[in-house]
Amino acid sequence: MLRRRLAFALLLAAAAPAGADTIVKAYNSYRGPPYIDGKSGLAPELVHYVNRKLEGRYTLQLVSLQRRQLNQLMEAPAGFDGVALFLSPAFIGDVPRKRFHWSPAFLDDSNAIVSRIDNPVRYEGPASLVGLRFAGIYGNRYPGIDEYVGKSLTRTNAPDAMANLRKLVEGQADFSVMPLSSFRYLRRQMDREKLPIGQLHVGDKPFGQFGRHFVLAREARELAAELDNIAAAMPCDREWRRIALRYQFTVADAAACR
Repeated sequence: MLRRRLAFALLLAAAAPAGADTIVKAYNSYRGPPYIDGKSGLAPELVHYVNRKLEGRYTLQLVSLQRRQLNQLMEAPAGFDGVALFLSPAFIGDVPRKRFHWSPAFLDDSNAIVSRIDNPVRYEGPASLVGLRFAGIYGNRYPGIDEYVGKSLTRTNAPDAMANLRKLVEGQADFSVMPLSSFRYLRRQMDREKLPIGQLHVGDKPFGQFGRHFVLAREARELAAELDNIAAAMPCDREWRRIALRYQFTVADAAACR
């Protein structure tokens, strides 16, 4: 009887799909709203959503950390083990997409320049930022701005976008760059904190438009294939569209999903 049970267990193991019960760390470097908001947020909802789609073939385990910590993990000589969430190639200097595997974009977003309404910053190239104080986030890269830090502008850092909005309101910085989706979501938090949202100016032109992706080591082919299939279907998936809208992201036109 024992031999039969052992043989049956070995048969089940052999028939199990590749990657079954494999725990994969899913790294989120956005530590403030809307990605992490108390005990909830877009990051845990994304992980729950993807795990349902994976159906046990893999299980993502959310890990939130600072961007500089994620950068160190992704640049480690031993290679990157896990999946990074919400990134775009320009954020980590992989615009050619040769260092990592990038899934199809599952969210569209854009960066906006936010400043004070009594001193609005209208971006018309680097010359429009000369002498200004920029409020960034620790570890984040800002192409088009970083090149001028220490030359024609100064940069201070904060842990999240909400902290930078407080800096602007208090006059400690002249402008910040943040995803428009985050700004829309954070307006509610500003209302709760009685911060004067009316003092802020959002640039008319996007500072940059980008997609948000899953990012993996190029060697993680099986998991990459799973996440590619999920990401490609997400923009037209009703469940994901409801989640994205709840966190103030724009979604694809419904007509395009028919």
